[in-house]
Amino acid sequence: MLLECKKWDHAIELLPDSMPSSYKVYLLAPREQDKLNTFLQEILNSSCICPSKSPMASLVFFIKKKDGSLQLVQNY
Repeated sequence: MLLECKKWDHAIELLPDSMPSSYKVYLLAPREQDKLNTFLQEILNSSCICPSKSPMASLVFFIKKKDGSLQLVQNY
């Protein structure tokens, strides 16, 4: 569950009129997109994250584990 905001919470204040950097978009395979959608829905339902309309994002991709399952990787 998300905790309420406190005065010491981390925030990055952007300069006025600053624009987010633009990076290449990497498409996911259908199996990877399904896995990502399931993961996001689970953590949304558990209140670990909340919906955002931020223009910022981080790269997400999957690597195949030895057993053939997918491991989510986030590149901050």
